Amino acid sequence: MSLRSYCRSAALGGATLGCALAGGHALAAPAIPATPMVTAPVSDAHMISLAASMPAAVASSTDQGALNGSAMVQHMQLALARSPARQVALDALVAAQTQPGSPSFHKWLTPATLRSDYGPAPADIAATVQWLQASGLTVNSVSPTGMSIDFSGSAAVVAGAFHTQMHGYQRNGQAHMAPASAPEIPAALAPVVSGVTMSNFFPTPQITRMAPLAASTVAAMKVSHVGTSYTANANGRTYYAVTPSDFATIYDENEAFTGAPAIGAKITGKGQTIVVAERTNIQAADWNSFRSTFGLTGYKGTLSFSHPGGCADPGTTPDEGEAALDAEWSSAAAPDANIIEASCADVGITFGVMTTLQNLVQLGTPAAAISISYGGCEQGNGLTFLQMWSNLIEEGASEGISIFVSSGDSASAGCDPAGATAAKGGLAVNGLASNPYDTAVGGTDFQDTALGQNSRYWSSKNSSSGGSALSYIPEIPWDNSCSNVIIDAYYGSGGPIKSCNNPPKVFRQQNTVGGGGGQSLLYAKPDWQSPSIPGVPNDGVRDLPDISLFAANGIWNHFYLFCMSDKAQGGVPCDYTNTTDFLGSAAGGTSFAAPAFAGITALIAQYQGFRVGNIAPRLYQLAQSQYSNPVLVNSCNASRGNQVSRACVFYDVTKGDNSAPCVSGSPNCFSNANSTKGIGVLSITPNALNAAFPATQAYDLATGLGTVNVTNLIVNYTQY
Repeated sequence: MSLRSYCRSAALGGATLGCALAGGHALAAPAIPATPMVTAPVSDAHMISLAASMPAAVASSTDQGALNGSAMVQHMQLALARSPARQVALDALVAAQTQPGSPSFHKWLTPATLRSDYGPAPADIAATVQWLQASGLTVNSVSPTGMSIDFSGSAAVVAGAFHTQMHGYQRNGQAHMAPASAPEIPAALAPVVSGVTMSNFFPTPQITRMAPLAASTVAAMKVSHVGTSYTANANGRTYYAVTPSDFATIYDENEAFTGAPAIGAKITGKGQTIVVAERTNIQAADWNSFRSTFGLTGYKGTLSFSHPGGCADPGTTPDEGEAALDAEWSSAAAPDANIIEASCADVGITFGVMTTLQNLVQLGTPAAAISISYGGCEQGNGLTFLQMWSNLIEEGASEGISIFVSSGDSASAGCDPAGATAAKGGLAVNGLASNPYDTAVGGTDFQDTALGQNSRYWSSKNSSSGGSALSYIPEIPWDNSCSNVIIDAYYGSGGPIKSCNNPPKVFRQQNTVGGGGGQSLLYAKPDWQSPSIPGVPNDGVRDLPDISLFAANGIWNHFYLFCMSDKAQGGVPCDYTNTTDFLGSAAGGTSFAAPAFAGITALIAQYQGFRVGNIAPRLYQLAQSQYSNPVLVNSCNASRGNQVSRACVFYDVTKGDNSAPCVSGSPNCFSNANSTKGIGVLSITPNALNAAFPATQAYDLATGLGTVNVTNLIVNYTQY
């Protein structure tokens, strides 16, 4: 069969994002020559606009005026393009690498091959560098695969070269810089220059702390053993925190860890490497404390640190809590794996996590999996930024690296911060997760509290490693908002819109906090996410998330624990027997789910004996089998809790939603007579409330394919 493109043309400037080919097999073939695409003289007399390079975030920012001409704009990025023939060839190869039976199946590229066989023509790179230098700009470096050029210059020189002024902006209390109008480049460079990043509206970490409790509630809390169970006598609530032992029980990692007959050997991540990509350093003592407290020191996993490619050391930053939990929870899911905390500083216009990722995939890494826990609006920092990101993820996939990105913590409102009281940006997804080369990991919550069944699923005592979970627990989409159907039913609020305009006095209801999910506005649907798979929408676009794990931050009394003790960055002592420190170490977010799934994939890689690449295509193949079996459809429903079948690969989350409140009149916001305070609910349909997005049988836009039984996933992963 012929290859079929799943490129989608973006609305701005005709930019194309996520060009990839699926279907068919890529056969071994001679390398495609690096034919130069710059064939005309490069002249500023004929310029073209790069509309796709304008960040959408400018529209919601306050313009502070033009920068002083002498102000330096450091480390901008000129994004380059492969020749169409080379891009088609790479896309076809990446698709074939995950297709059993293909001659290219699991035959991974090296960074050197990416440069020699799939990079831009050296002559094109040279012509572009020459133009930048002739314009008075300083070229700092060309990326290892030749796909971007790092350059700097004063605001005045930038204005002369790109025919746009650099302005300062304020957004959400933070200072930014960006071009005031679309930058321009010589038309002769258009075949090789796909855009330029000149703004710093960077993605943000997807950790969501547990909201502060009333002082009387905190005072009433009593420690139970190592602190995984707290009783608040002031409101009668019992808080069951999720520890590594609980996670292993709930998602059935224990059979893998102990080498049960079903799996045949102890699968703990031994010999595997997981990288967490960051823009801050962490303290090794915190990682060691976490493992010691929760019974992981009997395993041989290690922690090391890297600033790949010799990038700038970021030191510790306010993102330290994010990075600490990434290292800890990837290790929790694969306790014998070697964890590398890789970090690069934000430098000028360059996002530190992108530098980290670029140097990892373009210089080489031993990692079987990379976890990334950052997110932002697809068009927030400009489509060129997103194109560069997608290219790096594709390059990583071509090398066999499994890359996991959190789906976001703003529920169905991916362009709004998780702390917003109501969405203004409409239905949207995390742009770092929506490309077709990674696995987007969403979030769930447990339903036992809403069902009044805590005692069925949690022991009143903790084990020596802090575990108290007894079995798998019924799951619902993680959603703290007033529009959530489970919360509305529990409190009898009179419907989502009424609840959001006249909320009952309930802990943390008025917000957009929840597991990210929805439909990409930019990327087309990859073939492996086929509508033939039960539940997958026939919408022609990339849908998120692919898979989920627990990610809640306490609305139903459940959250994760982690350790970050750096007081300078908001940390607390990792003393889980102290009420204040316990609560300071309580959080949720899809930023926990992504590193945990990276850990699960390290287990798969150990079982297989090699890297497995992007696992999303295989997950959908397994889902096709399970969700086409009526017996398993019923017996693997997550609502069955501890009565789910032992044969499930996926636990199918079918109740609840990841809906979000919104400001009346904003995109996708449905309001009615109950919107007395100007609050509606994000809706799939414009003329009736169809809250986005409900959990349904099989795939859905709230939790993807559901959550997993880890042991069954490991065993079934290879059964093609």
